[in-house]
Amino acid sequence: MTALPDYTDFVTSHDVISTDVVMRPKTREHFWGYEVAPNEQVINIATLCRAGCGMLTFACVVGAVGLWVMPADLFAGTALAMRGVMSLILVAVAVWAARVAARGTQIRVQVDTANGELREVVDGAFGTVETLARYGIDAVEAVDIVSSRSEPSYGQVHVHVTGVGKIAVGDGAVLTLRPLRDRLASDCGIVEQNTARVTVWGGPLAA
Repeated sequence: MTALPDYTDFVTSHDVISTDVVMRPKTREHFWGYEVAPNEQVINIATLCRAGCGMLTFACVVGAVGLWVMPADLFAGTALAMRGVMSLILVAVAVWAARVAARGTQIRVQVDTANGELREVVDGAFGTVETLARYGIDAVEAVDIVSSRSEPSYGQVHVHVTGVGKIAVGDGAVLTLRPLRDRLASDCGIVEQNTARVTVWGGPLAA
C-alpha cells in the first residue's frame, strides 16, 4: 500500500514566492553579436537637455505660425521680408531641437563579434540608431564587475579600453553579472589569470 503525503506537510504558494525580483542585465541577441542595454533610467544633463529641446521645439513652431497669423498691416514692405526670414529661422531651430529631443539618452553597447568591435549607440530620430563611438575588441584591456557604493548587491560590468577608459556595459544584480562578464572577456580574448603559488622545492634538488 502506497503512503500518500499529507497536504499539510506543504506550505502554500504565497509563502514560498519571494517578492524580491533579481534584476538581470538586458541582453539582446543579433546575427552579428549581441547588444547590452542599461536597466536604470538616469536623469542626467542629457535627459534635461532633451526635455528642454522639446519645449524649445514647441515654442519655435508656435512662434513661426504666430508670425503669419498676426495682421498683415503690421508687416509692410521690408517688414514682410523680415517676417519671412524670422519664420524660416524659427522653423530651422525647431527642426534642430526636434532632432535632439527625439534622440535617446540611454547609451547601449553593441558587441559585434562578426566585425570585432564594440559600439556605443543611442536611439536617433524616426527609429534610427546613431553610433557615438567605435572600439576594436583588441583594444579591450580588462572586463570587471564593480559593485555600487550605496547598494553592494547591485553593480555594473566595466570594460577598460586602451586610451579611452572604462565603459559601463550592463547593470543588475552582481550575482547575475558574472555570465555577462565571462562572455565579454571571452569575446574580447581576455584570459583570466589566477595567481600562481610559489613553488617549494624539496628533496635532493633543494638548494
